[in-house]
Amino acid sequence: MTNRVKHVGLENRQPFLNAVASTHLRSEIDTFIDRQIENWYATVPYAAHLEGKTVDSEYYRRHLIETAWRIRLLRVSESKALAEIAKRSPKAAQIWANYEREEMLHDELFIQDLARAGVSREQFLATEPYLSTKLLTGFFSYLLDHEGPLGVVAYSYLVEYVNVKLEPRKIEALKDSVGEGNIAGQISHSHTDINDDHPGEVWQAIRFLLRSDEDIQSLKRYLNEHQTVLALYFKELYEDKILPLEQKAA
Repeated sequence: MTNRVKHVGLENRQPFLNAVASTHLRSEIDTFIDRQIENWYATVPYAAHLEGKTVDSEYYRRHLIETAWRIRLLRVSESKALAEIAKRSPKAAQIWANYEREEMLHDELFIQDLARAGVSREQFLATEPYLSTKLLTGFFSYLLDHEGPLGVVAYSYLVEYVNVKLEPRKIEALKDSVGEGNIAGQISHSHTDINDDHPGEVWQAIRFLLRSDEDIQSLKRYLNEHQTVLALYFKELYEDKILPLEQKAA
Protein backbone atom coordinates (compact mmCIF):
# COMPACT_ATOMS: atom_id res chain seq x y z
CA MET A 1 0.00 0.00 0.00
CA THR A 2 1.42 3.39 -1.02
CA ASN A 3 1.57 6.24 1.49
CA ARG A 4 -0.57 9.06 0.09
CA VAL A 5 1.17 11.81 2.07
CA LYS A 6 2.90 14.28 -0.25
CA HIS A 7 4.23 17.83 -0.24
CA VAL A 8 6.08 17.60 3.05
CA GLY A 9 9.59 18.10 1.70
CA LEU A 10 10.66 14.48 2.02
CA GLU A 11 11.62 14.09 -1.64
CA ASN A 12 14.78 15.57 -3.16
CA ARG A 13 16.38 16.35 0.17
CA GLN A 14 19.76 16.60 -1.54
CA PRO A 15 20.16 19.96 -3.33
CA PHE A 16 20.10 19.90 -7.12
CA LEU A 17 23.36 21.88 -7.05
CA ASN A 18 26.34 20.80 -4.99
CA ALA A 19 28.30 23.43 -3.05
CA VAL A 20 30.68 24.21 -5.91
CA ALA A 21 27.92 24.46 -8.52
CA SER A 22 25.89 26.65 -6.16
CA THR A 23 28.82 29.04 -5.74
CA HIS A 24 29.29 29.25 -9.51
CA LEU A 25 25.61 29.92 -10.08
CA ARG A 26 25.50 32.58 -7.39
CA SER A 27 28.45 34.33 -9.04
CA GLU A 28 26.59 34.18 -12.36
CA ILE A 29 23.43 35.57 -10.79
CA ASP A 30 25.38 38.37 -9.08
CA THR A 31 26.89 39.36 -12.43
CA PHE A 32 23.40 39.24 -13.91
CA ILE A 33 22.13 41.62 -11.21
CA ASP A 34 25.16 43.90 -11.66
CA ARG A 35 24.18 44.35 -15.30
CA GLN A 36 20.64 45.10 -14.16
CA ILE A 37 22.03 47.78 -11.82
CA GLU A 38 23.98 49.41 -14.66
CA ASN A 39 20.84 49.48 -16.80
CA TRP A 40 18.89 50.78 -13.80
CA TYR A 41 21.13 53.83 -13.40
CA ALA A 42 21.03 54.46 -17.15
CA THR A 43 17.27 54.24 -17.65
CA VAL A 44 15.36 54.85 -14.38
CA PRO A 45 14.67 58.53 -13.63
CA TYR A 46 16.34 59.86 -10.49
CA ALA A 47 17.69 56.38 -9.69
CA ALA A 48 20.71 57.84 -7.93
CA HIS A 49 18.98 60.83 -6.35
CA LEU A 50 19.37 59.65 -2.75
CA GLU A 51 23.10 59.24 -3.34
CA GLY A 52 23.47 62.92 -4.27
CA LYS A 53 24.58 65.86 -2.17
CA THR A 54 21.21 67.61 -2.32
CA VAL A 55 18.13 65.49 -1.68
CA ASP A 56 14.59 66.69 -2.36
CA SER A 57 12.84 66.44 1.00
CA GLU A 58 9.45 65.41 -0.43
CA TYR A 59 11.06 62.71 -2.57
CA TYR A 60 12.98 61.43 0.44
CA ARG A 61 9.95 61.32 2.73
CA ARG A 62 7.74 59.64 0.13
CA HIS A 63 10.42 57.02 -0.50
CA LEU A 64 10.54 56.19 3.22
CA ILE A 65 6.75 55.93 3.28
CA GLU A 66 6.70 53.54 0.34
CA THR A 67 9.55 51.45 1.73
CA ALA A 68 7.67 50.97 4.99
CA TRP A 69 4.50 50.06 3.08
CA ARG A 70 6.34 47.52 0.93
CA ILE A 71 7.70 45.80 4.03
CA ARG A 72 4.26 45.77 5.66
CA LEU A 73 2.43 44.43 2.62
CA LEU A 74 5.01 41.96 1.39
CA ARG A 75 5.56 40.33 4.77
CA VAL A 76 2.04 38.89 4.49
CA SER A 77 2.88 37.11 1.23
CA GLU A 78 6.34 36.21 2.51
CA SER A 79 4.76 34.58 5.56
CA LYS A 80 2.43 32.59 3.30
CA ALA A 81 5.47 31.57 1.28
CA LEU A 82 6.86 29.74 4.31
CA ALA A 83 4.18 27.04 4.07
CA GLU A 84 4.86 26.53 0.36
CA ILE A 85 8.61 26.39 0.97
CA ALA A 86 8.13 23.81 3.73
CA LYS A 87 6.27 21.57 1.28
CA ARG A 88 9.39 21.51 -0.89
CA SER A 89 12.30 21.77 1.53
CA PRO A 90 12.27 21.83 5.35
CA LYS A 91 15.84 23.18 5.26
CA ALA A 92 14.87 26.08 3.01
CA ALA A 93 11.86 26.73 5.26
CA GLN A 94 14.08 26.92 8.34
CA ILE A 95 16.41 29.39 6.62
CA TRP A 96 13.51 31.47 5.32
CA ALA A 97 11.79 31.55 8.71
CA ASN A 98 14.95 32.86 10.36
CA TYR A 99 15.41 35.49 7.66
CA GLU A 100 11.81 36.64 8.01
CA ARG A 101 12.15 36.77 11.79
CA GLU A 102 15.02 39.22 11.37
CA GLU A 103 13.25 41.34 8.73
CA MET A 104 9.63 41.16 9.86
CA LEU A 105 9.44 44.41 11.85
CA HIS A 106 11.88 46.56 9.88
CA ASP A 107 9.05 48.79 8.69
CA GLU A 108 9.29 50.39 12.13
CA LEU A 109 12.87 51.47 11.42
CA PHE A 110 11.72 53.48 8.42
CA ILE A 111 8.69 54.84 10.30
CA GLN A 112 11.07 56.09 13.00
CA ASP A 113 13.11 57.92 10.35
CA LEU A 114 9.88 59.32 8.95
CA ALA A 115 9.12 60.83 12.36
CA ARG A 116 12.59 62.40 12.33
CA ALA A 117 11.74 63.82 8.90
CA GLY A 118 8.51 65.36 10.18
CA VAL A 119 6.01 62.69 9.09
CA SER A 120 3.87 61.26 11.88
CA ARG A 121 2.67 57.68 12.09
CA GLU A 122 -0.86 58.97 11.40
CA GLN A 123 0.32 60.71 8.24
CA PHE A 124 2.09 57.54 7.14
CA LEU A 125 -1.01 55.43 7.67
CA ALA A 126 -3.11 57.95 5.74
CA THR A 127 -0.83 57.72 2.69
CA GLU A 128 -1.94 55.05 0.23
CA PRO A 129 0.83 53.00 -1.40
CA TYR A 130 1.67 53.53 -5.05
CA LEU A 131 0.17 51.25 -7.69
CA SER A 132 3.57 49.63 -8.24
CA THR A 133 3.64 48.46 -4.62
CA LYS A 134 0.16 47.00 -4.95
CA LEU A 135 1.19 45.27 -8.19
CA LEU A 136 4.27 43.80 -6.52
CA THR A 137 2.12 42.51 -3.66
CA GLY A 138 -0.32 41.01 -6.14
CA PHE A 139 2.50 39.44 -8.12
CA PHE A 140 3.68 37.65 -4.98
CA SER A 141 0.19 36.24 -4.48
CA TYR A 142 0.07 35.10 -8.10
CA LEU A 143 3.44 33.38 -7.79
CA LEU A 144 2.44 31.49 -4.66
CA ASP A 145 -0.87 30.39 -6.19
CA HIS A 146 0.36 29.41 -9.63
CA GLU A 147 4.14 29.04 -9.83
CA GLY A 148 5.50 28.35 -6.35
CA PRO A 149 7.65 30.17 -3.79
CA LEU A 150 10.91 30.52 -5.77
CA GLY A 151 9.89 33.87 -7.28
CA VAL A 152 9.11 35.29 -3.84
CA VAL A 153 12.48 34.22 -2.46
CA ALA A 154 14.18 35.54 -5.63
CA TYR A 155 12.85 39.02 -4.82
CA SER A 156 14.49 38.96 -1.42
CA TYR A 157 17.81 37.90 -2.91
CA LEU A 158 17.60 40.75 -5.41
CA VAL A 159 16.89 43.44 -2.82
CA GLU A 160 19.37 42.07 -0.28
CA TYR A 161 22.17 41.85 -2.85
CA VAL A 162 21.47 45.36 -4.09
CA ASN A 163 21.15 46.72 -0.55
CA VAL A 164 24.47 45.30 0.59
CA LYS A 165 26.17 46.49 -2.59
CA LEU A 166 24.69 50.01 -2.81
CA GLU A 167 23.20 50.92 0.58
CA PRO A 168 26.53 51.87 2.25
CA ARG A 169 27.10 54.45 -0.48
CA LYS A 170 23.58 55.82 -0.08
CA ILE A 171 23.91 55.88 3.72
CA GLU A 172 27.12 57.91 3.52
CA ALA A 173 25.45 60.38 1.16
CA LEU A 174 22.38 60.69 3.39
CA LYS A 175 24.56 61.38 6.41
CA ASP A 176 25.66 64.57 4.65
CA SER A 177 22.37 65.52 3.02
CA VAL A 178 19.89 64.56 5.76
CA GLY A 179 22.06 64.14 8.85
CA GLU A 180 23.32 60.96 10.50
CA GLY A 181 21.02 61.34 13.49
CA ASN A 182 17.98 61.45 11.19
CA ILE A 183 18.68 58.14 9.44
CA ALA A 184 19.27 55.89 12.45
CA GLY A 185 16.57 53.46 11.30
CA GLN A 186 18.06 53.09 7.84
CA ILE A 187 21.53 52.61 9.31
CA SER A 188 20.20 49.86 11.59
CA HIS A 189 18.44 48.17 8.67
CA SER A 190 21.61 48.25 6.57
CA HIS A 191 23.66 46.98 9.53
CA THR A 192 21.40 43.91 9.80
CA ASP A 193 21.56 43.16 6.08
CA ILE A 194 25.34 43.34 6.00
CA ASN A 195 26.36 41.84 9.33
CA ASP A 196 23.82 39.02 9.28
CA ASP A 197 24.72 38.28 5.64
CA HIS A 198 21.16 38.38 4.40
CA PRO A 199 22.17 37.83 0.75
CA GLY A 200 24.00 34.65 1.75
CA GLU A 201 21.12 33.51 3.92
CA VAL A 202 18.54 33.97 1.17
CA TRP A 203 20.82 32.32 -1.38
CA GLN A 204 20.96 29.19 0.76
CA ALA A 205 17.15 29.05 0.73
CA ILE A 206 17.23 29.41 -3.06
CA ARG A 207 19.75 26.59 -3.36
CA PHE A 208 17.41 24.19 -1.59
CA LEU A 209 14.48 25.27 -3.80
CA LEU A 210 16.24 24.80 -7.14
CA ARG A 211 15.40 21.40 -8.60
CA SER A 212 16.31 21.68 -12.29
CA ASP A 213 17.92 23.77 -15.01
CA GLU A 214 14.42 25.06 -15.73
CA ASP A 215 14.24 26.43 -12.19
CA ILE A 216 17.52 28.28 -12.78
CA GLN A 217 16.07 29.92 -15.88
CA SER A 218 12.95 30.80 -13.89
CA LEU A 219 15.14 32.42 -11.23
CA LYS A 220 16.67 34.74 -13.83
CA ARG A 221 13.26 35.55 -15.25
CA TYR A 222 11.93 36.40 -11.79
CA LEU A 223 14.84 38.80 -11.21
CA ASN A 224 13.99 40.60 -14.45
CA GLU A 225 10.31 40.79 -13.60
CA HIS A 226 10.95 42.16 -10.11
CA GLN A 227 13.29 44.83 -11.48
CA THR A 228 10.58 45.86 -13.94
CA VAL A 229 8.06 46.41 -11.15
CA LEU A 230 10.62 48.23 -8.99
CA ALA A 231 11.49 50.50 -11.92
CA LEU A 232 7.79 51.32 -12.21
CA TYR A 233 7.87 52.41 -8.56
CA PHE A 234 10.75 54.84 -9.10
CA LYS A 235 9.00 56.16 -12.20
CA GLU A 236 5.88 56.82 -10.11
CA LEU A 237 7.96 58.47 -7.39
CA TYR A 238 9.71 60.72 -9.93
CA GLU A 239 6.45 61.69 -11.64
CA ASP A 240 4.81 62.42 -8.28
CA LYS A 241 7.54 64.43 -6.57
CA ILE A 242 10.09 65.67 -9.11
CA LEU A 243 8.46 66.06 -12.52
CA PRO A 244 5.96 68.73 -11.34
CA LEU A 245 8.89 70.80 -10.01
CA GLU A 246 10.76 70.44 -13.30
CA GLN A 247 7.68 71.44 -15.27
CA LYS A 248 7.09 74.43 -13.02
CA ALA A 249 10.69 75.58 -13.44
CA ALA A 250 10.61 75.20 -17.25
